[in-house]
Amino acid sequence: MDIILPNHTPQQLEETFEAKYLYDHSLFSLMAEPTDLPWLLVIPKQDLTDIDYVEKLYGAIHQLIHTLQEAGFGPHFNLAKLGNQNPHLHIHIIFRTQEDEAWPNPVWCHEGLKPSEEMPLTFKNVLKSYFK
Repeated sequence: MDIILPNHTPQQLEETFEAKYLYDHSLFSLMAEPTDLPWLLVIPKQDLTDIDYVEKLYGAIHQLIHTLQEAGFGPHFNLAKLGNQNPHLHIHIIFRTQEDEAWPNPVWCHEGLKPSEEMPLTFKNVLKSYFK
């Protein structure tokens, strides 16, 4: 588990994670699950053994979350590093509400989340200035 993906091209990321590529950051690539649920994937560019990198990475993740919360996402979010189904290193950010279709259960146990091509586009538009 925790295989570092050396090639962060949009095509390679989309094939590996079955999600929509959004942006590149010096520390990670950002993707969105094509669901109605606001769900992001952060794909680190290094393993998590270097404490300096981890501090910078999680600092950047929390800045990203804050930016999205200011844009109306949240206020509750789940932040998790799982590797049960895809061994490539990735971190989930999922904004949850009591009205979402999987509430109160974990989203990865919920079969058939409502697909959406709009949510990745919404994230891309909201984060455009953040990734300039």
